[in-house]
Amino acid sequence: MTSVDDLPVPGWYADPRGENSLRWWNGRAWTEQTAVAPGGGAFAPPVVPSATAAQDTPPAVVAVTSSPQVAFVATAGRPAVVVAGRSRPLSGWWARAAAFIVDYLITIAFLLPFIVAAILVVAGIDFSVVRIVNGQLKGLTTADEVSIGIAVLILLAGNLLVSFTYQPLTMARKGEQNGRTWGMQVVGIRVVRQNGAAMSYGPALVRQFLVMGLLYAVISGIGNAFTVIGGTVAIALAYLWPLWDKQNRALQDFICSTHVVRD
Repeated sequence: MTSVDDLPVPGWYADPRGENSLRWWNGRAWTEQTAVAPGGGAFAPPVVPSATAAQDTPPAVVAVTSSPQVAFVATAGRPAVVVAGRSRPLSGWWARAAAFIVDYLITIAFLLPFIVAAILVVAGIDFSVVRIVNGQLKGLTTADEVSIGIAVLILLAGNLLVSFTYQPLTMARKGEQNGRTWGMQVVGIRVVRQNGAAMSYGPALVRQFLVMGLLYAVISGIGNAFTVIGGTVAIALAYLWPLWDKQNRALQDFICSTHVVRD
């Protein structure tokens, strides 16, 4: 007789009823929660119990998982994640990088009018006479300093406006485009929330602006201030983490409980 301590941990396993799906094992018995297996078939050879023992036979293969709402399953091909009963193949790092580059170029395009406006504001300043003396700028008139201040405010306002609109609003779109920026849409990936809920403006703003924008900027600034390049290395590791993480997650995914999946 198998003791409770010897039973497999809770997780998604091949359905013991022989169906092409996954069934949730709660650590003691099979439940009625099922999910579609990656690729339309079970991710491991199913346990085939007798007709009378289908609900009592523990699974033979362990799936890496954390709750009935989300599970990571390793298939013969790409890894996949089961979120709220639906299996989604995980995105690779290169697709994420391509989407990031496309989104960066789109962001620059949106910021271009603000950059041009800032340049026009300071266009009348003669920077040839400006010198740095004892760490201070010399040669600027009061009017020049005001113009530079206005230009900085224009750039700051533009950055905040784009940060609060482009990525959060595109990711909060309903239906087929939910969880996708335009860059993600181009390469065919999206962000899904671990709790299975649709991506809305608030969670998208937290992930894209507060974490990937503000938090990463603070980490980079503090790290570089103390170690010259330590902050840059830390942020590079945060973005490169999917290369060796089994669930292809970056730091922002761990913080915000998200996964990036392929369509």
